[in-house]
Amino acid sequence: MDRCKKAVMAASAQLTKTDAVSLKEHETEWNEIFHEIHTAVDAVAFQDGHIDYHELEDFFTVNKKLADKYNMQCWTNAETFDRDMPIKFLPIKFEKLRLKLEAARKAGYDKAITFEFSHFMSPQSAYLQAGHLYNRYKEYIATL
Repeated sequence: MDRCKKAVMAASAQLTKTDAVSLKEHETEWNEIFHEIHTAVDAVAFQDGHIDYHELEDFFTVNKKLADKYNMQCWTNAETFDRDMPIKFLPIKFEKLRLKLEAARKAGYDKAITFEFSHFMSPQSAYLQAGHLYNRYKEYIATL
């Protein structure tokens, strides 16, 4: 199934939503948006948490293709919190972050930002897991 379905509300107990956006709908809508904004925008960075992990590369590829078409840079905006848990929101496990970063790289992205570092990845976060995530990320980047 190629439908973006993880964009649920924080107050909801749901982990997925029933009305989802297909890959084709995503491409059509963002082509129209990029057509209108490309003269005023240099770079785009889609948050990745609305997409299931197995669909990331497909959505990233569409984003990159459209950005290239309109001469914009395309970065990944890796969410460092977990949408897949009933308790919303905790720092993501590093394995999930690595999947996101590798899917972005396969799609041709060469830059990454995160939402949201201060709560979910900073060593100074109230979440102990955030500092561990940061350390694992640094180890991963050092291997590239």
